[in-house]
Amino acid sequence: MPRGLGLLAQGRGQLGVSTALIDGSLQYGDLRALLKVPNDVPSILDLPTDRVQESDVRDVMWRDPAGIDILLAPPRVEMAEMVTARDVEKTISILRRLYEAVVIDTQTSLSEVTLAFLDASDVILSIVTYDSTTIHNSIAVAEAFESIGYTSDKVHYLVNRADSSGGISRDELARALGRRPDFEVVSDGRLVVQANNEGVPFVTASPDAAVSRDVRRIAALIAGRTSAAPVRH
Repeated sequence: MPRGLGLLAQGRGQLGVSTALIDGSLQYGDLRALLKVPNDVPSILDLPTDRVQESDVRDVMWRDPAGIDILLAPPRVEMAEMVTARDVEKTISILRRLYEAVVIDTQTSLSEVTLAFLDASDVILSIVTYDSTTIHNSIAVAEAFESIGYTSDKVHYLVNRADSSGGISRDELARALGRRPDFEVVSDGRLVVQANNEGVPFVTASPDAAVSRDVRRIAALIAGRTSAAPVRH
């Protein structure tokens, strides 16, 4: 499955929306390393297994300097299997009450836990690139989503590194997916990698960069703050 995002609520981040971010890649979570979070910061695994309260969730959220509250993945690989789909469902139910928007970075497999994240999401962003293997996997996932019953207004496609086509045209990509992608983000490897290495979101490190503007525009669209179409044809 291509790496994707599940989004709860249509919605404080840069858009003025109170926002929580979940590292849903429970086994190989990225956010702890990317944001230079201390190893002793709690994770989803520190929540009670029964009778989870709002105060319990607040206690395990980590506040990023950018103003986003983050629910981290377990700190060690073998701990991921201790988180169940039921745990996810209960946690998301509480996060919906606490935040206007919840963004989930999912793992690349359709596990029971990943499906719990996706089932609860209002919008799914499936990340695709101009790469034949990624496109093939995107088609396979689309077929799985259709069999599950996810509608086209729930699943959206985002083309990452949209200005690096690799010989595949926009029309060819649209034919393969059965629809035109909804969003595009340009490539800026130097900025993104440097920001990742420094533990700073690139949208705050270089807000005027084209890749940052693309990401903010997509966030605004999903949050309902604008109706302008970001996809360039």
